[in-house]
Amino acid sequence: MPWMIDAEFAMDKTAVFNYKVSIMRRFFIKPSDIRDNTAEITGQDARHLATVLRITCDDTVELFDGEGHDFKARVETATARRVTLTITETSVSRRESPAHITIAQGMLKDKKMDMLIRHLTELGIVEWIPFFGARSVPKPDEKRVQQRMKRWEKIAKEALKQCGRSLAPGIKQPVSFQQLLEASDNYDEKIAFFEKATVPLTHLQEKNQEPGRKFIVLIGPEGGFSDREAAAAEDHGFGTFTLGPRILRAETASITACALVQHFFGDLG
Repeated sequence: MPWMIDAEFAMDKTAVFNYKVSIMRRFFIKPSDIRDNTAEITGQDARHLATVLRITCDDTVELFDGEGHDFKARVETATARRVTLTITETSVSRRESPAHITIAQGMLKDKKMDMLIRHLTELGIVEWIPFFGARSVPKPDEKRVQQRMKRWEKIAKEALKQCGRSLAPGIKQPVSFQQLLEASDNYDEKIAFFEKATVPLTHLQEKNQEPGRKFIVLIGPEGGFSDREAAAAEDHGFGTFTLGPRILRAETASITACALVQHFFGDLG
């Protein structure tokens, strides 16, 4: 009976449509674009709201400011150049981890770094520090570095929209390995994952950990750490841990390491 199949298909399409409509749209807004209970969206987001999503007056959207605040707002006017809104509700984000995790990542090729900043933002990092290790292959000039940083910031904000976070991770200027070690004194717990290490992260879990502790997690570039770098990290107070018996690609190691730290000390699982 073909008409029954068609009817079921039509019902499924309607259900999917209604589901999509029920999702509240979420947009980044700079704190400077909020005054009292009014907000203004301009640029590409305004064009997307007005011409693609066809948002109209009295529709409700969700905003976030990248500093940990969420807003519900009612649309007052909507054009391709400017959308004005009235904020109806303000709240502090509840999707931030109690563990403050910084990922210090040895420089990888561009696309790998782009992918990592997206996934690590979803996993809840609060800071991202690229560094040049002894085995880092890409060594861009200053102009290229600044371009990459702007791109990483954009990718991180896009990831915030998707995952529901409201606090943008701090993206730091790439540094040398030595500079990274010197900056690590500001953290409560220093973790380095090294392919020659044998101690599992569960060893660290046995220590008494309080919420709000600051973790810095050190991940090497494609070629990993040299023995000299691993020794220098230990001299600066890093514990070296294993990610298991298999050799992981650098980008896989970074995501796995972040997920493990979130699982043991944060809010994952």
